[in-house]
Amino acid sequence: MEELLIIGIIIGAVVSLMLTAVLLRLGVMIDRFPMSNDGEREKSLWSPVEFTRLSVIFYWPLYIVGGYMVFQPARIMLIGGITLLFGLLLFLFTAMVFSVAVYNLMRSNNKEGGMPAPLAGLMGTSTGVPSLKLLPSLKMRASGKYARAGSSAYRK
Repeated sequence: MEELLIIGIIIGAVVSLMLTAVLLRLGVMIDRFPMSNDGEREKSLWSPVEFTRLSVIFYWPLYIVGGYMVFQPARIMLIGGITLLFGLLLFLFTAMVFSVAVYNLMRSNNKEGGMPAPLAGLMGTSTGVPSLKLLPSLKMRASGKYARAGSSAYRK
């Protein structure tokens, strides 16, 4: 049991390390992104770079505390540690999705950018990249083999 917990914590730490590096890079990219109607940007605690750094600074001590809680003899500490680690990983994935969506939105609003948006298929922009559809088409097919097979039901 203990070996599985150690392996899980190590895998979680490696994934977290990669995601925090990407998240920090996305924070820098979002902060440096040129906006057409934006003048001098104000640097504060709530700017993308600073807030991302602050989030990562709070993330890792909590991850260490969660890892420590997992190895305590009390069952409530084990459950609390696993819950804390799982919640932290969910926070990191949510922050990644949000940062990518914000960066994609900023790139799609910038008409002068020569590079296509990273999530063009999900956002519906035409960049020559094959698009991904999240929901199947709800339209009825009017032609094709499926329309011919059931065409007698639609005749009046």
